[in-house]
Amino acid sequence: MLAKIINLIPRDILVFLYKHTPFQRFKNWVVYRTQHQFLVAVLGIFTNEAGQILILNHTYRKEPWGIPGGWMELENPESGLKREITEETGLSVEITGLARAIYNQNPNRVDLIFKGKVIGGTFTPCSEISEICYCNIENLPDGLPNAQKILIKNILNQV
Repeated sequence: MLAKIINLIPRDILVFLYKHTPFQRFKNWVVYRTQHQFLVAVLGIFTNEAGQILILNHTYRKEPWGIPGGWMELENPESGLKREITEETGLSVEITGLARAIYNQNPNRVDLIFKGKVIGGTFTPCSEISEICYCNIENLPDGLPNAQKILIKNILNQV
C-alpha cells in the first residue's frame, strides 16, 4: 500500500523530500517498505590443486549434484559463502573473486557466483550434502543441472 502511494508522487518531489528529511531511520524505513524484496544466494566454483571442480551431492534435490552455495544471512557475501561451505562440507576455501551476478525468479533472487580454491579441511557428510566429488570440466556428473554445467564452463573459460 505504501509503495503504491509513494509511486504516485513525482520523482523530483521524492528526491527533494529524501534530501531534506533529517530523519535517516525514517527515510531508511520508507525506502525499505517501498522497494521490491529479493533473496541473495552465494555460490562458488572452487577447484582443487589439480584444477578439478568441487561438486556436491545435495540430498534434497531431484538433480542432486551442484556447486556449493546457500542463502546469505546478515553478512558480507564472501563470509556467507565460506560459512555455507564449512557448515555443509567441513572444507575451507579461498575466494579469488566475483565471477558473475545473475538475477533469477521463483523466488526473486540475485545469485552471486564466486571463483576460488579449496585450501583444506576434511569432508564430513551432513543432512544437506551426502558426498562430494572433484571433476574435470569435460567430466561433469550426471545429475548436475544443465544450467550449472553451462555456468561452470562459461566462468572457467573466461580469460
